[in-house]
Amino acid sequence: MPGMLEGKQAVAHLLRRTGFGPSAADWSSWSTLSYNDAVDRVLAQLDEPRPADPGDFDAYVPGSIQQVWLERMLAGTGAFAEKLALFWHGHFATSNAKIVDPELMWRQYALFRDKGAGSFRDLVKGVNRDVAMIRWLDGNANRKGHANENYARELQELFTLGIGNYTETDIREIARAFTGWGSRHHDFVIKKHFHDEGEKTVHGQTGNFDGDDVVDILVALPACPKFIAGKLLRFFSHPNPTKEEIAELAHVMRSKDLDIKATLEAMLRAPAFLDRKHYRSLVRGPTDFVIGALRAAGITEVPAYVHGAVDRMGQILFRPPSVKGWTSGKGWLSSGAIVERLRVAGLIGAAAPPTAADNILEVAFQGDVPDTLRDTLRNLDRPKRIATILGGPEFQLF
Repeated sequence: MPGMLEGKQAVAHLLRRTGFGPSAADWSSWSTLSYNDAVDRVLAQLDEPRPADPGDFDAYVPGSIQQVWLERMLAGTGAFAEKLALFWHGHFATSNAKIVDPELMWRQYALFRDKGAGSFRDLVKGVNRDVAMIRWLDGNANRKGHANENYARELQELFTLGIGNYTETDIREIARAFTGWGSRHHDFVIKKHFHDEGEKTVHGQTGNFDGDDVVDILVALPACPKFIAGKLLRFFSHPNPTKEEIAELAHVMRSKDLDIKATLEAMLRAPAFLDRKHYRSLVRGPTDFVIGALRAAGITEVPAYVHGAVDRMGQILFRPPSVKGWTSGKGWLSSGAIVERLRVAGLIGAAAPPTAADNILEVAFQGDVPDTLRDTLRNLDRPKRIATILGGPEFQLF
């Protein structure tokens, strides 16, 4: 079909959007698949169980939770599940800068990894009980007669409905429903003596609601699947989905009882996903760039310099800058961040195995190499050749 990605380009496009791009080691097994077979294969990754933590894993060793997650992304096993967990990490943005307990942050990652492709309703109910989230949005300060509204506001504005789809009354009443929902040490608890047992009116419904009742009300509103569908499209498909595209995907989400995997499948099989005008229309975030570059270069271990590099590019896992999460699109490409990307590309080029220079154009571009880039590469040695590909503007897009 004119204007549609086909063959190897379509499959590689899928792998970049649902993971971190192909590696030389696994590209041969993907490149011969039809697009629909490749979609089946990436969707199966959502069902793969979360890997066991390393035997010597200690979340309290500085950088360990970031390192293990980066290693899982780099390995490529369950790539779509890891990419989806990264999406939810930005959506339900929680920072260890305030929590100061990496074990709780690691548990939150496990929640996103285990429940991220299932029912959105169940996922949000899991977030209700997540101790990191409770601490992040001051759940322990939410008590009968002195309701704290932080979680009630963000639950609607950022997590389920979007701006403009709730009232100040809804915030107050939902905060009352969550009174007493808090934590003790690392455990979720409901402190009954702090819970408001009175009737609450939430989005026109009245009852003695608690936090789970509130989620049932919110996710049943038409605004919820529309809000989530839009965010999924902008993260995985293209930056400016039309109202019609959002409405169509929201309809799927509603009809599938808020099942995220079914919603993602519909998105991946929709014509817009393979529309050439959306090809390389998204900017790689720092984590996406580094992991994608390491995979394309055939490097199978996460170098120590990656932690400082992604920090300088603007993204530290488990430390988003605010409850609104990280930036996106061109917001990733400040002058300092671009310089850091070029520096990392040089380090990867210097460390890449000799075969990488022969494979990287196919792995990174599937033959769709701009003439200007091909001309530039002609007289470069192996490290500079790889660094130029990875640091060039084409590779920053996916």
